[in-house]
Amino acid sequence: MAAPAEQELSAPDLARKTHAFTGSTGRAVIVESALLSILVCSGVFLLQWRYGFNWSDEGWLWYISQRTALGQIPIRDFFSYDPGRYYWSACFFKILRGNGLFEQLIANAAFGALGLATVYFAMARMQVRRAWRVVVLLALAIMLGFPRHKTYEQALSLICVAGIAFVMTKPMAWKRWFALGAATGIAAFIGRNSGLYFAVAALLLFLLLKFTGEQFAGGRTLLACAAGVIVGYSPMILMLCFVRGLASPFFQSVLFAPHQQLGLPIPFPWHVHVKGLSFADALQARAVSILCIVVPAAYLFAIWKWKGKTGDSYLRLACAASLAGLPYLHHAFSRADFFHIAQGIVPFAVVASALGVYLWQTERRRVSLAFSFTALALIFAAWLPYEPVIQYLRKPGSFEPIAIADKHFYVGANQAAVMKAVSSAFHQCGSVNGSFLAAPYYPGLYAFLNTKAPFWDLYQLWPRDDEFQLNEINLLKQNNLSLVLLNREATMDGIEALKIDRTYPKLVAYITETFERSELQLPDDFELYYSPRSCNSSLSEK
Repeated sequence: MAAPAEQELSAPDLARKTHAFTGSTGRAVIVESALLSILVCSGVFLLQWRYGFNWSDEGWLWYISQRTALGQIPIRDFFSYDPGRYYWSACFFKILRGNGLFEQLIANAAFGALGLATVYFAMARMQVRRAWRVVVLLALAIMLGFPRHKTYEQALSLICVAGIAFVMTKPMAWKRWFALGAATGIAAFIGRNSGLYFAVAALLLFLLLKFTGEQFAGGRTLLACAAGVIVGYSPMILMLCFVRGLASPFFQSVLFAPHQQLGLPIPFPWHVHVKGLSFADALQARAVSILCIVVPAAYLFAIWKWKGKTGDSYLRLACAASLAGLPYLHHAFSRADFFHIAQGIVPFAVVASALGVYLWQTERRRVSLAFSFTALALIFAAWLPYEPVIQYLRKPGSFEPIAIADKHFYVGANQAAVMKAVSSAFHQCGSVNGSFLAAPYYPGLYAFLNTKAPFWDLYQLWPRDDEFQLNEINLLKQNNLSLVLLNREATMDGIEALKIDRTYPKLVAYITETFERSELQLPDDFELYYSPRSCNSSLSEK
């Protein structure tokens, strides 16, 4: 007879034992999932929407969404990720009748709420206690708070968790595989990397079921899943077929994708040095380094522990979240700063919760509490210092108020100074679409000024050949460029070869030889160049 700590509950016994606290299923659970997710996301949103603005990556999302709402086509008319997230945002711009940063943040939060609702529903159907579900929901809401412009990747990873759990509950049902395939196609329409991770997770599930001897029609399920992918990806397929001029830049962007990411070493504990950091920053760095070990280990442990125990819904949920989370580790570790780690390990919260509940139900309550508390402590220590409102509260004197599309935000003082100076100069230079250039990577300024970028490429990060640069110079001439914000010292990871003088030498030479440099003193090595023919003479003053 097994020891009490190792006893497993049968599915019927487990359902009867947990019915009292899980509530009813079906529509009631859907409503509960939606309402709680909206409530939690709204609370986090209201606490911190006005703090901070990342004018590079977050500005990229905002600008492209803004232009999409005005009728331009992502990828074809400007360099971008896949179109899905921009059309999602554009819909909210239309509903809210505005295209400011505030509306963009609402669109992001709404997608995050969708991810939370989906995974909450999966936890409910897996008989996870309501109290545990709410705790996980709160932890996930904090995780979705940073980086806020990457909520799409984070929420998609949670939808992948729910999708894998949905199939694992009844692997014989080909319709469930079809639904997982459709979710994969939709994910690829939002971000091709997420589409790939969904597909890898589905393949891992297929192989695991084969390995554990589960009874299901392998060939039929693969065909159903593939058909679902085609259906889910049909918006992109239709766009490629019928939107003139989209196919070529789309396939070029696919070929260019491997060159977009600059790798960084994974911050394992033995690579992290905290000397000279504040206590909060040192604690955050240590927590992230520990998570780099704990997260993959938890994923592998949950998969190993399940081993086909179809009667245990908690282990099934932990296994499903692990299968979904493993492919996203590529996203987390391909460029292993916290910005990318935070995007790629969100399913860990679900794994930790499911394992914690499993340990609790099998009477290993001290272990359950210790494990759950440690997981939550690591999540909070890693994420809280980066939450926008916490960053503001830590150093309120380093922030300045600024109006962005009729809403008041608090951004870094130096950033606010540059934004105000650029706004003033832009209006002195005529405020004409395409007449302002921000380089090497500040597309958020185009959205801030509600103007069109002068050419297709929004980041001048990667080296381009002479022909490409000359084409962009010709576009600047056609758009009657009158104002340029340039930062020749800005780079990625301190790599000198990635300064704009090296990546776009002909473009920089054209700017410095054709335009006059303003005497305005801007912080952080920014330089402002203007055309005397188009701009007010006051730009020449200090």
